[in-house]
Amino acid sequence: MKLIKISALVLVLLSFSNISAQEEKQKRDPKVAFERLDTNEDGKLSLEELEAREVRVKENDENKKPPVDTKKMFARKDKNSDGFLDLEEFSARPPKK
Repeated sequence: MKLIKISALVLVLLSFSNISAQEEKQKRDPKVAFERLDTNEDGKLSLEELEAREVRVKENDENKKPPVDTKKMFARKDKNSDGFLDLEEFSARPPKK
Protein backbone atom coordinates (compact mmCIF):
# COMPACT_ATOMS: atom_id res chain seq x y z
CA MET A 1 0.00 0.00 0.00
CA LYS A 2 2.85 2.36 0.87
CA LEU A 3 4.46 1.65 -2.49
CA ILE A 4 1.28 2.64 -4.32
CA LYS A 5 1.03 5.92 -2.39
CA ILE A 6 4.68 6.74 -3.03
CA SER A 7 4.33 5.90 -6.71
CA ALA A 8 1.27 8.11 -7.02
CA LEU A 9 3.09 10.97 -5.28
CA VAL A 10 6.08 10.61 -7.62
CA LEU A 11 3.79 10.69 -10.66
CA VAL A 12 2.06 13.84 -9.41
CA LEU A 13 5.39 15.57 -8.74
CA LEU A 14 6.72 14.60 -12.16
CA SER A 15 3.63 15.96 -13.88
CA PHE A 16 4.00 19.29 -12.03
CA SER A 17 7.67 19.57 -12.96
CA ASN A 18 6.81 18.92 -16.61
CA ILE A 19 4.16 21.65 -16.55
CA SER A 20 6.63 24.07 -14.93
CA ALA A 21 9.25 23.31 -17.58
CA GLN A 22 6.72 23.95 -20.35
CA GLU A 23 5.62 27.24 -18.74
CA GLU A 24 9.25 28.35 -18.39
CA LYS A 25 9.92 27.55 -22.04
CA GLN A 26 6.87 29.57 -23.09
CA LYS A 27 8.04 32.55 -21.01
CA ARG A 28 11.26 32.63 -23.04
CA ASP A 29 9.52 32.15 -26.39
CA PRO A 30 9.56 35.50 -28.24
CA LYS A 31 6.39 34.61 -30.14
CA VAL A 32 4.46 34.02 -26.91
CA ALA A 33 5.74 37.31 -25.46
CA PHE A 34 4.90 39.12 -28.70
CA GLU A 35 1.34 37.78 -28.68
CA ARG A 36 0.86 38.86 -25.05
CA LEU A 37 2.10 42.36 -25.79
CA ASP A 38 0.03 42.73 -28.97
CA THR A 39 -3.09 43.74 -27.11
CA ASN A 40 -5.05 44.83 -30.18
CA GLU A 41 -4.03 41.63 -32.03
CA ASP A 42 -2.99 43.42 -35.23
CA GLY A 43 0.21 41.40 -35.61
CA LYS A 44 2.50 44.29 -34.74
CA LEU A 45 3.57 46.13 -31.60
CA SER A 46 3.23 49.84 -31.17
CA LEU A 47 5.23 51.94 -28.75
CA GLU A 48 2.01 52.48 -26.80
CA GLU A 49 1.51 48.72 -26.34
CA LEU A 50 5.05 48.38 -24.99
CA GLU A 51 4.68 51.39 -22.71
CA ALA A 52 1.39 50.02 -21.36
CA ARG A 53 3.17 46.79 -20.48
CA GLU A 54 5.97 48.77 -18.84
CA VAL A 55 3.47 50.57 -16.61
CA ARG A 56 1.87 47.26 -15.56
CA VAL A 57 5.31 45.79 -14.74
CA LYS A 58 6.34 48.85 -12.70
CA GLU A 59 3.11 48.70 -10.70
CA ASN A 60 3.63 45.03 -9.84
CA ASP A 61 7.44 44.82 -9.68
CA GLU A 62 8.71 43.91 -6.25
CA ASN A 63 12.29 43.39 -7.49
CA LYS A 64 12.66 47.07 -8.47
CA LYS A 65 14.55 46.32 -11.67
CA PRO A 66 16.35 49.26 -13.29
CA PRO A 67 14.10 51.11 -15.74
CA VAL A 68 14.27 50.27 -19.41
CA ASP A 69 14.17 53.17 -21.85
CA THR A 70 11.30 51.82 -23.90
CA LYS A 71 11.48 54.56 -26.53
CA LYS A 72 15.19 53.95 -27.22
CA MET A 73 14.73 50.18 -27.29
CA PHE A 74 11.77 50.54 -29.64
CA ALA A 75 13.70 52.85 -31.99
CA ARG A 76 16.66 50.42 -32.08
CA LYS A 77 14.44 47.46 -32.90
CA ASP A 78 12.21 49.24 -35.45
CA LYS A 79 14.57 48.56 -38.35
CA ASN A 80 12.17 49.68 -41.11
CA SER A 81 11.10 52.81 -39.18
CA ASP A 82 7.39 52.16 -39.70
CA GLY A 83 6.52 52.91 -36.07
CA PHE A 84 5.73 49.27 -35.28
CA LEU A 85 7.63 46.11 -34.38
CA ASP A 86 6.77 42.94 -36.24
CA LEU A 87 7.67 39.56 -34.77
CA GLU A 88 10.98 39.46 -36.64
CA GLU A 89 12.06 42.88 -35.36
CA PHE A 90 10.84 42.08 -31.85
CA SER A 91 12.66 38.73 -31.77
CA ALA A 92 15.97 40.00 -33.18
CA ARG A 93 18.84 39.79 -30.74
CA PRO A 94 21.05 42.83 -30.34
CA PRO A 95 24.48 42.50 -31.96
CA LYS A 96 27.23 41.27 -29.64
CA LYS A 97 29.66 43.91 -28.49
